[in-house]
Amino acid sequence: MEVTIQRETLLKPLQMIGGVVERRHTLPILANVLVTAEDNRLSLTATDLEVELIGNIPLEDDFSAGSITVSARKLLDICRTLPEGAVLQATLESNHLILRSGKSRFMLTTLPAQDFPNVEESPFSLQLTISEAKLKSLLAKTHFAMGQQDVRHYLNGILFDIREGLIRCVATDGHRLAFSSISQESVANTQLKAILPRKSALELLRLLDANQADEITFAIGENHFRVTSSHFTFTSKLIVAQYPDYSKLIPRNAAHTATTNREALKQALIRASILSNEKFRGIRLQLHHDTLRIMANNPEQEEAEEIIPIEYNGPSMEIGFNVSYLLDVVSAITSEKIRCSFTDPNGGVLIESTDDEDKSCYVVMPMRL
Repeated sequence: MEVTIQRETLLKPLQMIGGVVERRHTLPILANVLVTAEDNRLSLTATDLEVELIGNIPLEDDFSAGSITVSARKLLDICRTLPEGAVLQATLESNHLILRSGKSRFMLTTLPAQDFPNVEESPFSLQLTISEAKLKSLLAKTHFAMGQQDVRHYLNGILFDIREGLIRCVATDGHRLAFSSISQESVANTQLKAILPRKSALELLRLLDANQADEITFAIGENHFRVTSSHFTFTSKLIVAQYPDYSKLIPRNAAHTATTNREALKQALIRASILSNEKFRGIRLQLHHDTLRIMANNPEQEEAEEIIPIEYNGPSMEIGFNVSYLLDVVSAITSEKIRCSFTDPNGGVLIESTDDEDKSCYVVMPMRL
């Protein structure tokens, strides 16, 4: 194998696949990247046995085909520290990968390409094209509510619920729930549920570009999930389990509704959170006619109080919340105003955008202070 390539051209896909490379690996080869030159392209593959990510680079100069695995971290560090505009020549010589650039020369130990594990292939029952920006939006609006090392392993991920011409994304950790959906005519006659694991969801969120209107291929099989773009192919195993009926967790026909400016609420929550208990992050919200008072205190006897105007005609009420949960929701919503619906201080609060085109909603359970 022999390849000549610009440093910047190689650096971008190396940085992209870096998040998948297993750091606490049980197999030495999982710390390596599979480098393959064939069909006028160079592909870089990393895997941790749960997720596989392939970055593709078109090859314009002459090259000789071949494949080998080499340390992902060392290859990335070499590319990162070479000067801008450098040209890198990679040659496989006697089980070593020789990298030359200007007057620099590096010899890296390799492992055979045939020993590199591949994600087990399985047929995909659903395959469609979707805007990259739309898929990114679905994940961005829900990912923060995923469970983290929850014993209920099915909560440690995002549910894709595809039916009735909609792609729905749902995440919950038992204390809060995030829901978002987009219309997709091609799934009008499809019924499918799949749980994408937490690490995979976060990795995919990092890869997708919110400013890209390009179409990507989105596929789901019995055990695998795949997204293919012009730059990468992302494949992940799925969590095979029954997700709880999330529709029962979304309160409907709430007795009281409050509306306020989203940015004003966000900034007030940020300021009040500074003096909240660092461990429990609890704050109290007091609702009065047209006024919301936000209060926080901590074991050091420090207190914070914020007052913002709201549109509310219900009875006076005090509700405790984890301020981090509220900030995650308020940051995910993009409309100018935000609407909160609830019945009493002990029930979940439904938080929504006032923009009818935003098909997202959030439920946050109160906490006792």
